[in-house]
Amino acid sequence: MDKKQAILFTSFGVASEQARRNCIDAAAKRLQKAYPDLAIRQAYTSVFIKKKLAGQGIQVDSLPEALERLQADGFSHVIIQPGYLTAGEEYEKKVLQVAAKYQDSFVKLVISRPIMERPEDGADVLAVLQEIFSLAEGEELVLVGHGSPHQHNPAYENLQALCDKASFPAHIGVIEPTDTPDFAMVLKRLQAKGVQKVLLAPLLLSGGSHVNEDIAGDEPDSWLNRLRAAGIEVRISLKGMGEYPAFQDIYVKRLQEWD
Repeated sequence: MDKKQAILFTSFGVASEQARRNCIDAAAKRLQKAYPDLAIRQAYTSVFIKKKLAGQGIQVDSLPEALERLQADGFSHVIIQPGYLTAGEEYEKKVLQVAAKYQDSFVKLVISRPIMERPEDGADVLAVLQEIFSLAEGEELVLVGHGSPHQHNPAYENLQALCDKASFPAHIGVIEPTDTPDFAMVLKRLQAKGVQKVLLAPLLLSGGSHVNEDIAGDEPDSWLNRLRAAGIEVRISLKGMGEYPAFQDIYVKRLQEWD
């Protein structure tokens, strides 16, 4: 009897239909293309996002629900591919701790890695950034990731160091107010270089509220308006990283580590 295998693409989730389709679903489709003989399923770890979608009549499994459904459907081998960029609190509490409870439910249940779990993983992201962003003359790139509220994650600093070493003009910060590099640190870097123009973009899997509010929102405390208030000319990209095929390919690379 052939073993039934599945890849479970597990992300925080996003409420925006466009962001969901263009980023998260697009990444899942890339995995399906790379592994046509395996079932590709999805799970969202955000309770808030799941409830919001349920109110719109859209049902998305949590990780426990998705694993129970896979078991009920007779899958024996499952690999969870996290959609997160870093191995932060969501990954630790909503993936590692949850999956541990289901190890005996399958012949094999393994967890692949987030995009930037190890310091050397930053090289994969740097290569993608160099490929997808075209900067105008005198323009530099400001990338805004999520950050971690429970403990500092060095992944963004590791990526910054790689960008600096490669002379790629990127400046990386995070939204989470308790984490670093914060806005003040990014602004200090820009001012030290005398940067006058930037392309502001999310370093997030998907667009949605973080992009529309924290990064490019109308409020005075958005990154867009704070940069402008500092006298910097800002061009905006609202695309989540999941929209770029080159970024989607990093998930394929992570899964290939298990081939």
